[in-house]
Amino acid sequence: MRRLLDSLVWILLAATALAGHVASQTVPFAVIGDMPYTDTEYALLEHPDGAIAKAIQALDPPVLIHLGDFKQGRLSCSDELLQDRYRQIAFLHPHKTVYTPGDNEWTDCDRLTLSGRYDELERLEFIRRLFFRQDRHRLTQAIPGLTRQDNFIENATWRIGPVVFATLHIPGTNNGRREILSSNVTDALNEADRRDRFNNRWLHQAFAAAQSAQAIVLAFHADIFEFDHEKPACTDSNRTECDGYKIIRDAIKSAAAQSGKPVLLIHGDTQAYCLNQPYYEIPNLWRLNAPGDYKYIDASRIVFNADNREQPFTVTGLLDQKPAPAVCDNRLLSLSSNSSTHENK
Repeated sequence: MRRLLDSLVWILLAATALAGHVASQTVPFAVIGDMPYTDTEYALLEHPDGAIAKAIQALDPPVLIHLGDFKQGRLSCSDELLQDRYRQIAFLHPHKTVYTPGDNEWTDCDRLTLSGRYDELERLEFIRRLFFRQDRHRLTQAIPGLTRQDNFIENATWRIGPVVFATLHIPGTNNGRREILSSNVTDALNEADRRDRFNNRWLHQAFAAAQSAQAIVLAFHADIFEFDHEKPACTDSNRTECDGYKIIRDAIKSAAAQSGKPVLLIHGDTQAYCLNQPYYEIPNLWRLNAPGDYKYIDASRIVFNADNREQPFTVTGLLDQKPAPAVCDNRLLSLSSNSSTHENK
């Protein structure tokens, strides 16, 4: 019954959005993630005077997607800090913001180096309650047709004109399978297995709904392209010494190749800000490694143009107005004065 209800929701979403928006060929939206990690970045995002906050307000996109990691990993995941970052995100673009969780706000909250350590599964439930169940600032209230996955509330889908959007909860730390230091290990791995199942189901429903669309955008936190090539996919008998992203990565590749439509994957988690095509054999698949993560401090304006078959997705910085680099190069100069590395974030 649950799967039937999920399928009906997606069919209704596709039908109503197509009827209302089929004439639109150009779709703009904005993306931010992996910040604030520093006091300077916090000020950039603070409403109403922060430079990035003002740029988002001036752009007024139909949706702002936040890719998670709204705090550096070395900060304790206290209720007060998480509540403050929820408030800041809510005021960046009121009622038109979709958030998908990163690892810094839950899987990494049990680090031995933290002054205040938390059970990561308890923090996950706190995030779900704060951002999705209670959501007192109504983050997505003004996004027509947005629907959340039954029994997996952080995953969302919506449609703007000819583009179907979906978020998938894919955190870093090998998709939550590594460094389980406070939670019951079996419970944490069961949650990772459950997350894989729900993400896979949501992905396929997104592509099914996109049969009447012109493009698909998938947003999640982790860099699924940075992995150990020697490790196999995770299985019931191997839940930790495995590539936690192989299952979803292979599913995305297969679905994109079969659809033939422009597909954009948007993620954060690593420092190489870039827009490229990760697989030459799937020329309709693009990925944006969004700015942030100490390396390139900005938000992105993304535009889908159905008439541009060679470059259907264009990405420019909100502050610098420059196009995203086509090469994923960690040597790009940082726009942040903070020199900390990804490992210390």
